[in-house]
Amino acid sequence: MTEGADGVPRKLTAKHAYLILLCSSPILMAFAMFGKVWIGFGAWMCTGLVLLVVRKRWDLRIHFWFWTTIAFAELLQVPVVLFMPWNDRRLTWITFLPIAVLDYGLVYGCVKLIEKLMVRGVRTV
Repeated sequence: MTEGADGVPRKLTAKHAYLILLCSSPILMAFAMFGKVWIGFGAWMCTGLVLLVVRKRWDLRIHFWFWTTIAFAELLQVPVVLFMPWNDRRLTWITFLPIAVLDYGLVYGCVKLIEKLMVRGVRTV
């Protein structure tokens, strides 16, 4: 299922997820070069989640408000990256899964909220 003229969101597949993680891997490498590999893992994960939302709602790419919302959502990731204990050996990647789901929901929710506000604003004009 791809986007249509009616603005239907795209279907996410494992292939897309792997491609997004591969494309966002330079973030991990940049942090690793500065000796902050654990923070790099967090930044890599959060950026990948934002890119998944972009892929899911690619039908909105022509709107300036969409890219503004994505930039704002990326800024919301900074506290998550900085304050999570990424290097705690007792925590596994499975324990971070609920946080990743909440993070994805937060970013997707921001996009949906702004989309509803923008559509409502267009109808009243």
